[in-house]
Amino acid sequence: MFDSNDYWEEEFKDYKAKELNSIYFDNCTFINCTFSSATISNCKFTECIFVSCDLSLCILKSSTFNDVTFKKSKLIGISWSNCEEPFDISFISCNISQNSFHLLDLKKMKFVDSIIKDSGFEECNLEKAVFERCDLELTTFYKNNLNKANFQTSKNYLIDPTQNSIEKAEFSLPEVLSFLSLLPIKIK
Repeated sequence: MFDSNDYWEEEFKDYKAKELNSIYFDNCTFINCTFSSATISNCKFTECIFVSCDLSLCILKSSTFNDVTFKKSKLIGISWSNCEEPFDISFISCNISQNSFHLLDLKKMKFVDSIIKDSGFEECNLEKAVFERCDLELTTFYKNNLNKANFQTSKNYLIDPTQNSIEKAEFSLPEVLSFLSLLPIKIK
């Protein structure tokens, strides 16, 4: 499918691939592409946009995502932990359920209008990250830097303030009351 190892300012529509290996994409747009269950190894995506794409269950190995935006895309069951730095992604109106983010620098990352159910953020730097109008049901946050992160318009989060750094993070009522459910107290 991809006959070159280097693409610049290309638009890919309705592509389907099960494997991407050692390809560099710079300023490319992917529209309605399916990379579901694909293996993406040693690829670099710089200033790329994915619109209405399906990357569910894809396996990421030593790939870079720098200034990449996913819009209206389905990204279920992905472990981002094997990605290389720099790692700079924005998710807008996506389903990123059952994803794993482990030991990643996600500073200032943007999650907007997205479903982030049953995902895990472990030992990540989420300082100044924005979770805008997201559903975080069953998502876990463990040993993260959430300082100055913004959760004001999101719902269903359960963040243990004893296991995460949350200095100057922004929350709103009534969702912030979920913190109380983690305390050994009875509320009547």
